[in-house]
Amino acid sequence: MNWLARIDSITSEHIDAARQTEDRVEQVQREAARATQQIGERVAAMGFGPETPEERVAREAREERDQLMREYRMRQEEAEQARQRTGYVQPTDWTDEDEARSQGYGRDSWLV
Repeated sequence: MNWLARIDSITSEHIDAARQTEDRVEQVQREAARATQQIGERVAAMGFGPETPEERVAREAREERDQLMREYRMRQEEAEQARQRTGYVQPTDWTDEDEARSQGYGRDSWLV
């Protein structure tokens, strides 16, 4: 057996396979670019495009309203938790803080 011929044959097979892979990758990239362009054209045809100044103002107003509502809800939850802390505690829920409060230690105490 001629080993040099066999090595040359294997090398050429590998080179051919690498070229086929490169060709397939280029074909897939072309198809992906074409599909992306078609999607862009469809979106443009549907009327979606750059944000207009009116849309930007409306979006910013919605974002500000949403932020204010989150802050309001957070304050409401904190107030509810504060009201719950000043309520009655069942013996099974008694904590060290409750024990300290019952002994006369206030909110500024390190025990509370």
